[in-house]
Amino acid sequence: IADRPRSRYDAQRIVDDASARGWMLTDLAREAGLSVKTVTRFVRDEIQTPKTAKKLARALGRTPAHYLIREAVSAA
Repeated sequence: IADRPRSRYDAQRIVDDASARGWMLTDLAREAGLSVKTVTRFVRDEIQTPKTAKKLARALGRTPAHYLIREAVSAA
C-alpha cells in the first residue's frame, strides 16, 4: 500500500492571521479549543493533523484549505 503524502499547512500564515487579530498562541489555542502544546507543536511543524488544522482555521474564520501548502508535482 502506497503512503499518502502528508498534508502540510502554512504555520506562519496561521500565526500571522492570529497576530493580525491581536492573538498570541494562547489566545488561538483557547479560541480553537486546543491545548497550547498542540498549537505550538502544529506551528513548529512537529505534528500537523487535518483535525487540528480544521480547528485552527475555524477559529480564524477560514477553511483548512486556506492554509494548505500545495506541493508542486513534477512530471516524471
